[in-house]
Amino acid sequence: MTIHTKPVVAIHRHAVQEATSAVLRRFTTMVRETDDIGRMAAGTDWTVAETAAHVSVVLAGFSAAIAGEMLALTPEPYPDADFPTRLAAVNASTIEMVDHTDGTRLAEVITAAAQRFLQLAVAADPHTECDTPWYGPGRTRSVDCLTALALGELTVHGHDIATGTGRAWPISAADANLIVGTVCPAMSPLVVRPEAGRGAPVTYEVRLRGNGPRYVIEVADGNAEVRAPGGPVDCVISADPVTFLLVVYGRLPSSQAFQRGAMTATGRRPWLGLRYKHLFFNP
Repeated sequence: MTIHTKPVVAIHRHAVQEATSAVLRRFTTMVRETDDIGRMAAGTDWTVAETAAHVSVVLAGFSAAIAGEMLALTPEPYPDADFPTRLAAVNASTIEMVDHTDGTRLAEVITAAAQRFLQLAVAADPHTECDTPWYGPGRTRSVDCLTALALGELTVHGHDIATGTGRAWPISAADANLIVGTVCPAMSPLVVRPEAGRGAPVTYEVRLRGNGPRYVIEVADGNAEVRAPGGPVDCVISADPVTFLLVVYGRLPSSQAFQRGAMTATGRRPWLGLRYKHLFFNP
């Protein structure tokens, strides 16, 4: 494992850890109280049970990454596949690793997995890069990034289950900022589409409202580079944090977000705002 350089956006690791614990309690309560876990969750092709099983496997995988344990989460036929193909294969093969026939038992498994993950994350050097082969050969993520990703998994999949079962799932701007501020700068270079920016590089500045995170991302020839704000950009995106979170994770069309005014685009090429999400796969 190696040591990562300073992140582009300031990381509030204790706040992320506390938020993860709080969302965990809400998530497991909802799973436990779902009468029919065979119902479909929104935003995915999974049932409530399958979604919960996926979350438990993700948390176990993140724990294994921090602890340096071997965990078979990467199907051998997909070593060179693109990001979404590889991740879909991992997800499909690992959901069956968890017995997801009982909601109460699922909630217990998720709680245990999350508690172990948080214990490991608190004890580890937050900058340490951990092996995460399911993201691609040789790929690593920092402990801080894995913690923000864990919060994102619980938050977004909680949204999926709640929407699919007709329940409320409020997401605070604070939680959205904690997720987006780390996940987007860290994961965008991995999830950029191979055709993005081919022959026409584009540069965005993302500004989350309410004094939230800000960063610049340049996309060219299927690569993305993230840096701190400063210098000229083609398009400035101003966004409500929760809306931007749902757009980035593919739960809300960016066109709707712009129509509602929850996202706006300015700068010398504002029309590029509508293209932003189409440059990236879901993280």
